[in-house]
Amino acid sequence: MAESIASASLPLGPPTGPPIGTAMEPLVVFVARGAPGPTRVDIGQLKHYLRPALIELQGEFERKYGNLEGRSYCYCPLIHKSITPLEPDSDSFRSLTDILMYGRIHRCDIMFVLNHWDAITSDGPSFANIFKGFTDVKVTIRVHGTISVDHNSEFHDLDAHKVSAHYQGLIRLEEQFLIDDALRYVVRVEEIRGVRIGVEESVNLMRELTGEPEEQLLERVQWML
Repeated sequence: MAESIASASLPLGPPTGPPIGTAMEPLVVFVARGAPGPTRVDIGQLKHYLRPALIELQGEFERKYGNLEGRSYCYCPLIHKSITPLEPDSDSFRSLTDILMYGRIHRCDIMFVLNHWDAITSDGPSFANIFKGFTDVKVTIRVHGTISVDHNSEFHDLDAHKVSAHYQGLIRLEEQFLIDDALRYVVRVEEIRGVRIGVEESVNLMRELTGEPEEQLLERVQWML
């Protein structure tokens, strides 16, 4: 299956026409994120580097839920740091909202399938800003990740608008007396955000202690950002 995907052109961005498949099926969007490097590289090239991660994610999805043949799906590679706020005119923000707009225009549900908990962002206000203008579109986030170090990776489903409402302060997930995947998402993303912030702080400290250029230090830890 992976070989057949790799040999075909990647379906980047929303489809050009109406979704195919039954009306009840959402548009499946595979999302992987990478941090930009310390040196300037074309964003298209950086997105190309995410191709293996997207193909692997689709493979995991199809092994669990079945082949997507005859259904609409697409890839959404994102290039930004997890902890960095996303501006509305940024490529990542527009890539996500273009897909949400597709769902609105064609009246179809959207399912973002993530290869990590913070594949979209770990910045709560940015997450809220992406989704709060599309409450008319049903959006499911399906994360392939672990809930703790002693668990294997598996898929977790949550309502994107429920998490968005939490980040907007409209609800508090921890006060609803229910441990569900929406709350797990918020907790795991906050844990991961703390780790990524710690990595950046360590880079700054190492630069001060060793005098090494920041670019060289960042190259070693880019995958952790």
